[in-house]
Amino acid sequence: MTRPPVFKPFTLALVQLGSIGADKSANLQHARDMILKAAAGRAKKPELIVLPECFNSPYGHVHFPVYAEEIEFTPGKPYDVAKSSSTSVKMLSAAAKETGTWLIGGSIPERDPTTNNIYNTCTVYSPNGDLVATHRKVHLFDIDIPGKITFKESETLTGGTTTNFFDTGTNMSQ
Repeated sequence: MTRPPVFKPFTLALVQLGSIGADKSANLQHARDMILKAAAGRAKKPELIVLPECFNSPYGHVHFPVYAEEIEFTPGKPYDVAKSSSTSVKMLSAAAKETGTWLIGGSIPERDPTTNNIYNTCTVYSPNGDLVATHRKVHLFDIDIPGKITFKESETLTGGTTTNFFDTGTNMSQ
């Protein structure tokens, strides 16, 4: 019988941003500032920092195509952040490296250049700043309450089709 893995406790910082506006560069700077703040000034530095969904753009189906970035990550293959056209990926990679923490970069609108589909994509970075995993949101948020509210992510986003994981090595598991 195989025994389940043994996990050790780790310190986690969840970042809530607020103040997300139309200026993408200001949104990225605000997120970076909050990552640095989360990593500093504590008795124990977090081993993992997590940003919220759609941190680089206003949240709404009309905004996703405007703020979408190409990531072009292929699992299992080296990813050269310096060659990425994604300003969000570059900022998150640099912040993970600067803080020396694992970073789950919330999510950003991602445009797939081969299909032109737009996804709500989460990116994950090692303490060295390497992009190690991505996850495209599978279950999109669609709601229609007659006379109250209608909002459909599916009007512009495509749902992902896979579950994903990443290995932290020895940092957070033994």
